[in-house]
Amino acid sequence: MISFLPLLAVFTLTAGLNDSQVLQRDANGAATALVSGKTDTSGRLHCRVNDGSWSPLARVKSGDWKARLPPLRTGGPYTVQLKLEDDAGKAVEGKTYREIYVGDLWVLAGQSNMLGRAKIDEAFNQPDARVRMLSVDGIWQLAAHPLHEPTRPGAGPGFEFGKAMARSLNIPIGLLPCAKGGTSMKQWSPTLLSEGSASLYGNLVLRVRQAGGKVAGILWYQGENDTGPEPAAVYKQTFQQFVAKLRADLELPNVPFYYAQLARFANRSAKFYEDWQIVREAQRASEAEIPHARMVATLDLEQGDHVHLNRESEDRLGRRFALAAQGKAGPRLVDARWTSPNEIRLRLSGINGTLTAVGVSRLMGFEATTGGEEPRYLIYRTTFDNATSEIVLTTNRDSAAWPVAEAIDLWYGRGLDPSCNLTDSADLALPAFGPLRMPPRPPAPPRVPAANAKKS
Repeated sequence: MISFLPLLAVFTLTAGLNDSQVLQRDANGAATALVSGKTDTSGRLHCRVNDGSWSPLARVKSGDWKARLPPLRTGGPYTVQLKLEDDAGKAVEGKTYREIYVGDLWVLAGQSNMLGRAKIDEAFNQPDARVRMLSVDGIWQLAAHPLHEPTRPGAGPGFEFGKAMARSLNIPIGLLPCAKGGTSMKQWSPTLLSEGSASLYGNLVLRVRQAGGKVAGILWYQGENDTGPEPAAVYKQTFQQFVAKLRADLELPNVPFYYAQLARFANRSAKFYEDWQIVREAQRASEAEIPHARMVATLDLEQGDHVHLNRESEDRLGRRFALAAQGKAGPRLVDARWTSPNEIRLRLSGINGTLTAVGVSRLMGFEATTGGEEPRYLIYRTTFDNATSEIVLTTNRDSAAWPVAEAIDLWYGRGLDPSCNLTDSADLALPAFGPLRMPPRPPAPPRVPAANAKKS
């Protein structure tokens, strides 16, 4: 006797929901994920969240289907069940998705200091259940180092950023790592979008869409590979165009963009690496010109090799990114002015608490040059005036070494490997700047001849 067993219905979910996923919350603190798939059975799709009641989602026909889940409030974990009933009301197939969270999603992009080349310390690599990542092979999982390149493990700032955000906001955080070491702005060009995942830019856009199409913000650390003369000269324009086009292609015109200023390069300068200061200044100037953007300073951080931050510094950078994402800018130069023939005062904004000279009592990293960039070692004391929140630079009085009529350029963190140690109470650092053209030094007041000694 031949028995004919009924065939199971085909019902798949191909996009919109995965185990361990973090969904981006909206302004009202909820997420309504759009899910889609295929079925060979017409019927009605139902949904249940945790142990709640089943509720109808949508009427689906044989073929492609899509539906929007009921709103899920910020938090989790949620268990989401889907059930397809045929026209007779009989359940023919179902799916269950576990550990679904609602919080904020963050893109981690750029080159090697974003993905991290620091040695992984397992004592600082403990997962936080609230911090998840979309791995490079498209699987949602608990976040831990390495985030970007499993074949070349290293610790970057993203993991500590996620944990710092989860601690501060007490919400789930999802990370979308997509950095690639040794890459230039040319390799990140938006013109490569049509190449899809075969290009860095196309892969970034696809990963955001894979995660639901919305993110809380983008973290970016790149620029080392653009410090040659030609790319450095146009870095400001290229960088700003990149941010604008990325926002347009993501259809997120106001998505926050937080980026790191270049750190140090402690090695013999080659032709490719001459113009770090130009890129740093382009990054600093862009902060005021790109809406909804904030820069994070790095020049004071310790390195693990000639160009990459060490693990402790990557963690500090992660926490700095988290503070930036929560509205803290840190010290920023407002202006510089002469207050006497041998004193320059720098007005700062954004200071959290007080300024600190890390490691020593002296504030380091300030330099003066002539218009031809000839170094002039004229700043012999640097202090902080707590009453006015100003940096005070005391300069040499020697008019022969520094003619009054000679204009100068002021710098902080000049060169490939400067020594800078200025941070505030939140461990946010002053960005490198320069050249900042100062007006000529004011002349000293005329000396008043001493009165003749009174004759006895």
